[in-house]
Amino acid sequence: MTINYVIGMAATAAFAMSGVLAVARKDMDVIGLTFMGVVTAIGGGTLRDLLLDTPVFWVVDFNFVWIAIVASLLAFSFERYMRAESVLLAILYLDAFGIALFGVQAIDKALLMEFSAPVAVVMATLTAIGGGLIRDVLAQRQNLLLSHEIYVSTIIAGSLLYLGLLGLFGKTLLTSIGGVGFTFAFRSLAIYRHWRMPKWLTLPSHLNG
Repeated sequence: MTINYVIGMAATAAFAMSGVLAVARKDMDVIGLTFMGVVTAIGGGTLRDLLLDTPVFWVVDFNFVWIAIVASLLAFSFERYMRAESVLLAILYLDAFGIALFGVQAIDKALLMEFSAPVAVVMATLTAIGGGLIRDVLAQRQNLLLSHEIYVSTIIAGSLLYLGLLGLFGKTLLTSIGGVGFTFAFRSLAIYRHWRMPKWLTLPSHLNG
């Protein structure tokens, strides 16, 4: 069992749970919530593999889907015992952990297939946000990409740091932990400190009429 495999499984579980918690207040039944969890968990990786023209990871190894289903059912079972504020925090921090894990895994996969570093960063970003975007579209809820929160920039920054660590030290457990840890810490700080993009980097909304 490789480091990448463990990272992929952990990210799948984290994203599935965050996916269920994100739409838990939509009055869905267990089947609908599980579906949302699985979509969140495998959606980004599916888009990545299609673009890289490689067999889709969960088709090759269906254990990823099983992990997503189990994690979704666990999230469904425990969500009812959480207060609304706790649920929101759980979603955000689980999502932060998921994007950190998926970012590192996507970079490793792209580099292993001999794609360039910029392509690897794009794949990391797509893998990290793709499933959540699909979930939010299906659930008709606003996604973090369309808000002013510090979100995608944490993935990009973490990806660049991880590429730097790979260049200096090569692929090791410590470099993987460094890449995951930096992205997770950056996003967690953004959540805790309520960081948002500065106004000079955003366009103001205009009212119609």
